[in-house]
Amino acid sequence: MTIEEQLLETLRQLPPELQAEVVDFAAFLRYRAPHRGHSDAVQLDPLPVLSGRVPPGWKDGIYGPR
Repeated sequence: MTIEEQLLETLRQLPPELQAEVVDFAAFLRYRAPHRGHSDAVQLDPLPVLSGRVPPGWKDGIYGPR
Protein backbone atom coordinates (compact mmCIF):
# COMPACT_ATOMS: atom_id res chain seq x y z
CA MET A 1 0.00 0.00 0.00
CA THR A 2 1.42 3.39 -0.97
CA ILE A 3 1.64 6.35 1.39
CA GLU A 4 -1.09 8.09 -0.59
CA GLU A 5 -3.42 5.10 -0.13
CA GLN A 6 -2.61 4.92 3.59
CA LEU A 7 -3.28 8.61 3.98
CA LEU A 8 -6.60 8.45 2.15
CA GLU A 9 -7.71 5.42 4.17
CA THR A 10 -6.85 7.14 7.44
CA LEU A 11 -8.44 10.42 6.32
CA ARG A 12 -11.71 8.69 5.42
CA GLN A 13 -11.92 7.21 8.92
CA LEU A 14 -11.84 10.66 10.53
CA PRO A 15 -14.92 12.79 11.21
CA PRO A 16 -15.44 15.68 8.75
CA GLU A 17 -14.15 18.39 11.12
CA LEU A 18 -10.87 16.51 11.61
CA GLN A 19 -10.60 15.90 7.87
CA ALA A 20 -10.76 19.66 7.36
CA GLU A 21 -8.04 20.11 9.98
CA VAL A 22 -5.79 17.61 8.17
CA VAL A 23 -6.31 19.45 4.87
CA ASP A 24 -5.44 22.78 6.54
CA PHE A 25 -2.29 21.24 8.02
CA ALA A 26 -1.24 19.80 4.67
CA ALA A 27 -1.72 23.23 3.05
CA PHE A 28 0.40 24.77 5.82
CA LEU A 29 3.18 22.25 5.21
CA ARG A 30 3.08 22.83 1.47
CA TYR A 31 3.30 26.59 1.98
CA ARG A 32 6.07 26.40 4.59
CA ALA A 33 8.36 23.57 3.53
CA PRO A 34 10.31 23.77 0.27
CA HIS A 35 9.83 20.62 -1.75
CA ARG A 36 10.44 19.39 -5.24
CA GLY A 37 8.42 21.43 -7.71
CA HIS A 38 6.84 23.81 -5.18
CA SER A 39 8.21 27.26 -5.92
CA ASP A 40 5.55 28.92 -3.70
CA ALA A 41 7.23 27.66 -0.50
CA VAL A 42 8.29 30.30 1.99
CA GLN A 43 12.02 30.79 2.48
CA LEU A 44 12.31 31.87 6.11
CA ASP A 45 15.34 33.68 7.47
CA PRO A 46 17.22 31.77 10.17
CA LEU A 47 16.56 32.82 13.76
CA PRO A 48 19.16 35.14 15.28
CA VAL A 49 21.73 33.66 17.61
CA LEU A 50 21.25 34.95 21.13
CA SER A 51 24.28 36.40 22.88
CA GLY A 52 23.27 35.07 26.29
CA ARG A 53 22.95 38.61 27.65
CA VAL A 54 19.91 39.09 29.88
CA PRO A 55 18.38 42.58 30.00
CA PRO A 56 18.68 44.29 33.42
CA GLY A 57 15.86 43.38 35.79
CA TRP A 58 14.56 40.55 33.63
CA LYS A 59 15.67 37.73 35.91
CA ASP A 60 14.59 39.66 38.99
CA GLY A 61 11.12 40.11 37.56
CA ILE A 62 10.67 36.39 36.99
CA TYR A 63 12.55 34.87 39.88
CA GLY A 64 12.12 37.58 42.52
CA PRO A 65 10.26 37.01 45.79
CA ARG A 66 6.50 37.00 45.57
